[in-house]
Amino acid sequence: MAHSIKRQDRRNAMTRRLATHAAVLMALSATGACLGTPTDARAAAAADPFTGRWAAMGISPVVIAAPDSHHQIQITLPDELHAITRHQFTLTRHDHTTLQSINRDPLVTFRMVSENSADLTIKGNKPGQMLDLPLSRDD
Repeated sequence: MAHSIKRQDRRNAMTRRLATHAAVLMALSATGACLGTPTDARAAAAADPFTGRWAAMGISPVVIAAPDSHHQIQITLPDELHAITRHQFTLTRHDHTTLQSINRDPLVTFRMVSENSADLTIKGNKPGQMLDLPLSRDD
């Protein structure tokens, strides 16, 4: 009889542990933190068609970050374009295919031509501050 009580105690302990583990796994899956389940921010970033590295012949890639919580997008230009303008700009969505800089001097426009190609245009007030650069995905 003592042997069957010990066996029952072990079963009860195992049942409690399994219930605890199940509760923890359910809580983690609800937050998206379990086993690489994408969170809303990562899912939104992956779905954004502008995000990623964009290449042009002869220069380092242009990098477009995922939108932040204010729907603003950071673009980082390569060092080779430093003579024309600074390296980073904040862009917002102008329409479904176009991003534009918040500040207008210079006006930076990134326009998707297709899923894998785009045009980067920079127009400033300084002499020679103009660029039209065709880009393709650098994935």
